[in-house]
Amino acid sequence: MLVVEDNPVAAEMIRHFLRKLDYVTAGIAMTGEAALEMASQLKPNLALMDVQLAGKMDGIEAAGLIWDQLRIPIVYLTGNSDEETICRAALAGTYGYLHKPVQERELSSTIQIALSRHDADCRVQEKEKWLETTLRCIADAVIAADSAGCVKFINPAAEEMTGWSRTEAIGRDILDVYRALDRETGQPAECVVVQVVRDGAASRTGLAKILVARDGTETTVRETAAPIVNASGNVLGVVLVLRIERVS
Repeated sequence: MLVVEDNPVAAEMIRHFLRKLDYVTAGIAMTGEAALEMASQLKPNLALMDVQLAGKMDGIEAAGLIWDQLRIPIVYLTGNSDEETICRAALAGTYGYLHKPVQERELSSTIQIALSRHDADCRVQEKEKWLETTLRCIADAVIAADSAGCVKFINPAAEEMTGWSRTEAIGRDILDVYRALDRETGQPAECVVVQVVRDGAASRTGLAKILVARDGTETTVRETAAPIVNASGNVLGVVLVLRIERVS
């Protein structure tokens, strides 16, 4: 644990409590600048951060930098619980609050909850990274959009097929990125993403359409779309997979 507290008596009391709880105090910093330097060197599992610190950098600013650069979870120590302070703190990797003077029981439970939450967040992020890497490596084009039709993900195959780069596509309407024509009539076809959102849990599989790339190039594709549904059954978005239809 990294303790960031500019009151030496309070800092020593926290160190004493941590020792009783079988946690190791990696170091004690009294300024935001020192906290950032020590966090970079020591890589603690968690930082106990006083909100009010002497010097140019207060605890919330220091915590924000520690979180952005090192992803070390923060538990704030504060005697000031006004709304403005809480809102500022919530933006910087906050995993808990402790009101001063710190009590041993509250310190123990807050640390346990913070470490558990951070561990769960890390597992979720790891799974997301596995999924994203997998989707980026497959040969089929994959585009994901939210329920409003806003593009949230596009893999390299889809970038090449549509002519839209990831940077340009993210945040745009799916109708801009995926322009499809009816294979028989050559007229604009209803977007499958719109269909799936409208119909709820219904998927669309194996429909052949003509994809019009950004430069006007036309490619016959077979599309598959499925909704992303939460535990309540609400459609959060749609995943669209496009495979080039080989014409013999």
